[in-house]
Amino acid sequence: MTMQFRLAAALVAWTAVAGQRSAGTTVLAAEANNPAAPTGDATLSHVLIEAATGGVVEARWNDLDRPVAVGSLIKPFTALAYAGAHQFLYPSFTCRGVEECWLPRGHGSLDLAAAIAASCNAYFDRLARETTPDAFVATLQRFGLRADARTATAAAMVGLGGSLTFVPMSVARAYLELIARAHDPGVAPIVQGMIASAQYGTGRGVGMSALPPGASAKTGTAPCSHASKAVGDGYAVVVYPVERPRLVLLVQAHGRTGAEAAIAAGRILAAVSGVH
Repeated sequence: MTMQFRLAAALVAWTAVAGQRSAGTTVLAAEANNPAAPTGDATLSHVLIEAATGGVVEARWNDLDRPVAVGSLIKPFTALAYAGAHQFLYPSFTCRGVEECWLPRGHGSLDLAAAIAASCNAYFDRLARETTPDAFVATLQRFGLRADARTATAAAMVGLGGSLTFVPMSVARAYLELIARAHDPGVAPIVQGMIASAQYGTGRGVGMSALPPGASAKTGTAPCSHASKAVGDGYAVVVYPVERPRLVLLVQAHGRTGAEAAIAAGRILAAVSGVH
């Protein structure tokens, strides 16, 4: 079975599980260019790259050259910008929820890895307030992400709003670079948090498929980037397997959350890996 056929089958399976939803104006580019292609879920877009080369394995995204806001996918880079100015040490922090975070009851006491796994807004708000825009932009540039210091507000560093936008391919490759630097100062706790996210955090939907354990993930929810407006768009980045990465997948789910995007990502990767 070819990888392309497996991907198409995964999208069909996701459609059956998630149910029919409004597709808006975003369509899967591969299907738009090929009317005979199997029907998938048109609310999903994805780009899959090979870790060894950074080359594209599969891209089903209506306009890969158009930058989009990616919400909390920015948080690992905010952490590194903070770390560079604080001797690569991360604080512990207590999230009390209410108006501080997306989780009303709060996340309680957190270190960085736990904050990545839970995508805690309150924790990253603290880091952002102690990080200069210039340091943040310089960190992004190290990972191939372009940004302007004028848009690097504290809220943007947390992943709120739509002032920071990136080309989807550059986001996938930035995460590949991040995992490749796992032994650099300040990176190990981020990777640990991404592994925890895939196991029991906001990215745990990856494991709802038949994909064997070993993924690392980060999720985000951002303002909708489509002409047919929804409450927001969900994103998930999954690196698989984390020990010896072979694939990096970025999924966008129109009108859904990052947690839902993670479910779709797991199904796509399971199909690519030939897991049934």
